[in-house]
Amino acid sequence: MPINLEEDRKPGLPVVKRTALGQKFFGAIVKVDQRDRQRRDESTGTMVPILKPNGRPRKELVITCMTLPGTTAPAGIGEQESVPNEGDLVRLILKGKAFVDWIESKNALGRTIQVGDVVEQVTNCAQVYDAQGNPSGAELTDQAAVNAVPRGRSVGIYGPVKVRAAKEDSEWVAKAEAAYHSLQERISVEPGGGSLSGFSDEEPPF
Repeated sequence: MPINLEEDRKPGLPVVKRTALGQKFFGAIVKVDQRDRQRRDESTGTMVPILKPNGRPRKELVITCMTLPGTTAPAGIGEQESVPNEGDLVRLILKGKAFVDWIESKNALGRTIQVGDVVEQVTNCAQVYDAQGNPSGAELTDQAAVNAVPRGRSVGIYGPVKVRAAKEDSEWVAKAEAAYHSLQERISVEPGGGSLSGFSDEEPPF
């Protein structure tokens, strides 16, 4: 029987997508991580950090969430996407203004983030970009206008991010805590595994 020296790479959790205006995502927070934003270097084909003018890498936030009722935003990996079911674990990735919204909303909460807190995002605007990645024209707030954008033009869809405490005695807090402990156990047995440390203060992305 063959002896494998390398473990199969497991696919990550589906990522919440923003593909149209009016999409809603509600999630019970399970885990929060901060990482460097990266892009593919066309000359080498490798991933390299996206840098700020001061030379430090730009940041993004990866929030592992348990999908809550009312979610209509799709999630997926690659081209495969669908609206997640209640209780499904997904990743909400925040960068740029969405990251700033998170920091401001967290500050208004008045305490550190806890497992089971609720994060929500509702898409309400879109921005067209030119070939160089610069904004082109005013923000769009009508889906028909978004649909009319010519093919080949890049369109980003956005919405404010809010974080709040869960309702008292919410069943989802216990479910999120169970998911958190399950992730802790899985990471602790992986080579090089350590504790989850995503609840420290985030560095602003700009």
